[in-house]
Amino acid sequence: MGFLCSAIEMKTNQKNLYEIGAVCFKLGCFGFGGIAGMIGLIESEIVSQRRWISHEQYVDVVGAANIIPGPNSVEIIMHCSHHRGGKAGLIVGGIAYILPATLICLIWAFLYSKYGYLPSVQPFLAGIRPAVIAIIIAAVFRLSKPAFKNVHIIIISLLVLIGSLFGMNEVVLLFAAGIIGTLYLNRKQLYSWFPAPLLFINNFNSKLFFIFLKIGAILYGSGYVLFAYLDDALVQRNHWLTKHQLTDAIAVGQITPGPILSSATFAGYLINGTTGALLATIGIFLPSFFIAFFLHRFLNFINRHQLLRNFLDIVNGASVALIAAVAIHMFTGIAQEWQSDIILLLCLLAVFLVKRMNTALLIVFGSVGGYLLSLV
Repeated sequence: MGFLCSAIEMKTNQKNLYEIGAVCFKLGCFGFGGIAGMIGLIESEIVSQRRWISHEQYVDVVGAANIIPGPNSVEIIMHCSHHRGGKAGLIVGGIAYILPATLICLIWAFLYSKYGYLPSVQPFLAGIRPAVIAIIIAAVFRLSKPAFKNVHIIIISLLVLIGSLFGMNEVVLLFAAGIIGTLYLNRKQLYSWFPAPLLFINNFNSKLFFIFLKIGAILYGSGYVLFAYLDDALVQRNHWLTKHQLTDAIAVGQITPGPILSSATFAGYLINGTTGALLATIGIFLPSFFIAFFLHRFLNFINRHQLLRNFLDIVNGASVALIAAVAIHMFTGIAQEWQSDIILLLCLLAVFLVKRMNTALLIVFGSVGGYLLSLV
C-alpha cells in the first residue's frame, strides 16, 4: 500500500514538473513588456487560470521580489513553481523560463557578429505593446483587491503612482513607501544587501563569470540600471565592449521575450563567443535561484511578525501602483497611433470579456495586427 502511494505521488510530481516546464517555457517565449508585462502574464497564466497560488500570495511575492535584489520576474516565476512542484519545480521553472530568451539572444548575437547590425522588428513590436498594456491593466484590477487593504495603503500607493508618473526611481519609491509606513506604524525597515564576490581573478573566464554574478546578485530596478552596471564593468573598466555594442545588447534584451537580463547572453557572446555567452548567462541568473530558494521562508518569517507583515502590505500596494504607472506610461507612448489604439481596444475587450483568455494568443494577435496595420 505504501509503495502504491509513493508511486502515485511520484507520478503526480512528474506531471507537475512537466506542467511547470511547459507553462514557464511558454511565458519565456511570450514575456514582452518588461517586469510589469511579465507580472501581468504570470498573474493571468499561473494565478488566474491555473491557481498555483492565490492572488493574496501572489501580491506578497511581487512585493517581496521588489525589495530583494535580482530579476523580479525570474524570482516570481521560481517561487510560483516552488509552490507547484517543490525544489525540483523551482529549478525546472527557472530554467524553462530563462531558456527561450537565452537561445534567442544567442542567435541574435551570432547574426550580429556576422552581419554587424540588427534587423528591424518595429512593426511587430508596435502591435505587441498595446496587447501587453491590456494584460497589465487586467492584472492591476485583479491585484487591487488583495493589495489595497486599508486607506493608509491606498493613500501611500497613490503617492507612489504620482511619483512614478513624474519620473521618480521605482526602487526609491518602494523603499520610501515602506519607510513612511514603518514610521507611521512604529516599526523598522527590513533590508539586506548581497556583498560583491571576488572580481579580480586572473583567469579571464572566471573574471567574466564573477562580474555577471555580482550584477545578478545586487541588481535592483529596470533595464536602465542594468545598462549602468554593464557599462561600468564591460565598457569603462575592462574595455571588452564598445558603448555601441552594449547599447545593441540592451536593445536585444528589450525586443526578446523573457527577462531583460538575457542581454547578458548577447554581451557575453560578443566578449568570448559561446563560452562567454554561457558564463554570462549562468552568472547573472544564478543568484536568483539561491534567492528564490529562501523567498518562501522570507515570506513565512514576515507573516509571523505583524510589524513586518504591515511593511510588506504597504510595499504590495506600492508595487501595484508602480505596475499601473507603467501601463499609463506605455499608453501615453502609443495614444496617438490609431493602429495601436485599435489593437489595445480589442485586447482589452478580450481580457475582460473572455474567460481564461490565453495571453500567448493575445501577444500573437497584437504582433500580427501591428504588422498588418503598419501596411495600411
